[in-house]
Amino acid sequence: MIIFMYVIIILLATISGAISGLGGGVIIKPLFDMIGYHNAATIGFYSSVAVFTMSIVSIIKQLKSGFNFNAKTVVWISIGSLIGGIFGEQIFNKVTSSYPNGVVKAIQGTMLAITLICILIYTFNKHKIRTYNLKKSISIFLVGFFLGSISVFLGIGGGPLNVSLLMLLFSYAIKDATIYSIATIFFAQISKLGSVIITNKLFHYDLSLIPFICVSAVIGGFIGTIINQRLEESKIEKFYIFIIALLLIISVYNVSKVLL
Repeated sequence: MIIFMYVIIILLATISGAISGLGGGVIIKPLFDMIGYHNAATIGFYSSVAVFTMSIVSIIKQLKSGFNFNAKTVVWISIGSLIGGIFGEQIFNKVTSSYPNGVVKAIQGTMLAITLICILIYTFNKHKIRTYNLKKSISIFLVGFFLGSISVFLGIGGGPLNVSLLMLLFSYAIKDATIYSIATIFFAQISKLGSVIITNKLFHYDLSLIPFICVSAVIGGFIGTIINQRLEESKIEKFYIFIIALLLIISVYNVSKVLL
């Protein structure tokens, strides 16, 4: 039963993530928390596997469609994400070793809810906010480092924060921001999964779920990317706002369930 539930969640999450640039992890993590079958570390691992698989499919599909990207931005933001992901994983491990599972989930849920509120405020007021066009390598690297750290610590892939910051700091339209967001997610998850393997934690998890997770993520990433390429900018933005608002409600519910 749990496999079926996880497959449905991952399929819907990765379709939505590829359409909006959210990556899927930000949807998978709170929904897995809501089910409450696994602890925070296990949920983070399964979420990373799904998001990493989805990002590979999305990147390949976008490149085949002829998407033109700024190589310098991709390289430096990806390096930053990779190193930031390692840092975020170290912080996460310290937190999980210091606090009970319920407290860890409450911390992650609270941080995610605050992040989502800030993103909604920005999204509704972005026409009033000045945007930037970062070009220096160190600045691009620091953006990637920040995004990689947050995404791995929260176990969400980082999608919603990625898209908003990329729009704000690089003056991207939402459709372009989704592509760079998925590239950032890809490298952040490499560091997460690499850390699990290097520290010999891989066999701490039930690996029998991995084939189901990967197949669901591949299908979801493929379908979502096709839809993204066909949708108008305005429709992608409306869908993005809807998903963020829905996730905020789920996050608040998850935190209240732990605390009350």
